[in-house]
Amino acid sequence: MKLNRAKATFGRHETFPLRYGWLPKGFEALADDPEIFARPEDAMIRLGVGRNMVNAIHYWLQVTGLVTFDGGRGKPTRLGTTLLGTRGDPYLEDDATLWILHWLIASNAESATGFFWFFNRFPMPRFRDSEALRAIGEFSEQELKAPRSASTLKSDISTLLRMYAAEAGRTDEHLDSPFAQLGLVESDPDAGYRSLRGARPSLPPVALQFALAQRFAAQPQQPALPIRVVLYSDEGWAAPGAVFRLTEDGLMTGLARVLEQDPRSYELRDTAGVHQLYRRGEVSDPIDILAQHYRGRAAA
Repeated sequence: MKLNRAKATFGRHETFPLRYGWLPKGFEALADDPEIFARPEDAMIRLGVGRNMVNAIHYWLQVTGLVTFDGGRGKPTRLGTTLLGTRGDPYLEDDATLWILHWLIASNAESATGFFWFFNRFPMPRFRDSEALRAIGEFSEQELKAPRSASTLKSDISTLLRMYAAEAGRTDEHLDSPFAQLGLVESDPDAGYRSLRGARPSLPPVALQFALAQRFAAQPQQPALPIRVVLYSDEGWAAPGAVFRLTEDGLMTGLARVLEQDPRSYELRDTAGVHQLYRRGEVSDPIDILAQHYRGRAAA
């Protein structure tokens, strides 16, 4: 969640955006056979994809934090079981699941540095892919102090844009990434692409609640976060407002909805003229938040 230049990585997705069905299929395959990804030929047959796609599924399962691997053996995490288990959302039918998966990817500064950079650090609301490539190259050289090859960085930009920006005229909709429907990146006939902040009324409160809980859990001694820090990436930390592309008004509306649902965890205060989000005692555990959400969904 916090950028560490020594652990930054790019381009490990084999240039394949995360597609519909990959996480559920990969998660189910691992539940049946924890060592399936250690045998690529068997994984190809089980998942019905090619060798490079097997590697991509292996990567996306780890980036989202749904699975950990040790010596080739995969193990579902508590997060993975809560999200994709039988009591969660195993078929990605809940819009909140997609927003949460987006947060998990875009806040992963270590394993998905290019995605983290784009949503937390890239400031241009309208841009061409060449401009994004130049900017990520400057970030790699100046901030990470470890220049990456242009081809590696280009694969990250290309994969991200194909993953988040819907392509007009596509007929293979079942292969497209589910993240295009979030509307966080769009094709722009004048500028190439746009990624604009907005009110995001479709953002489920539980997604923001989960992101905030993870952000506070990452700094357990931090009593409060300035609204500016929640809105914009600060000192290398992922910012929910940036990842969800919220304006300040949109963030405040979202926070009001979170506080309404979870009044015991947070409160808004002005301290020395700084608007801040304070903990109120113990912030709810992020995974407990998800479990409660899915229980409510099942009961509805």
